[in-house]
Amino acid sequence: MTFEDLQEQWAACDKKLEQSIRLNTALLRESRVRQARSALRWLSPFVVVDLLVNLMVVIALGAFIASHVTDAAFVAPAIVLDAFEIGLVVACARQLAMLSAIDFSGPIVSAQKALETLRRLRIRKTMWTLILAPALWTPLVVVGLEGAFGVNAYSSLGGAWLVANALFGVAVIPVMVWISRRFGDRMAQSPFVQRLMNDIAGRSLTGAKAFLDQVAIFEREDVHAA
Repeated sequence: MTFEDLQEQWAACDKKLEQSIRLNTALLRESRVRQARSALRWLSPFVVVDLLVNLMVVIALGAFIASHVTDAAFVAPAIVLDAFEIGLVVACARQLAMLSAIDFSGPIVSAQKALETLRRLRIRKTMWTLILAPALWTPLVVVGLEGAFGVNAYSSLGGAWLVANALFGVAVIPVMVWISRRFGDRMAQSPFVQRLMNDIAGRSLTGAKAFLDQVAIFEREDVHAA
């Protein structure tokens, strides 16, 4: 066997190895993408339920406003709650639109970016709900007692108590925003906070992103090896 024959056999082996690697990459991609799709299968129905619940609250608050349209003491807190609920409806609608727009057949990087954007949106939705909760508590008490039990919170709890709670809730918001901005990056490095953020975003979304990350790592290694 001549040296040229050895070179030809070596080249043939290289070609077969390259084909095998590409095939394995394609199979892995198909498997992980299928797992990513499967991981997300429950997220859309969950978001739809969230959307419908918030939409029902918006309608109920609209009915409450219509029935108390001449009483600003009840209309004002109901409008505050309604505006918040409308924001939640918009956030849910955006999530559904983003979920339907994810293209798993395209570049993995694009799908990764879409999932990360969706993850951040879900986290922001939860965080802003927590930040605004102290300010929404007083309007919720006023509207809830009147709408559910016909109890006038202004007379039963006292206007001074309600005003004090409302002012406290509003004052807490900038403090919480400052804390989140001041210590957000540092807290993001904590494993506990990372697990909490993953739980807030949803395990299905986190799992889908993890599957795509595996594909991206394998494809990068394949490119470097080539």
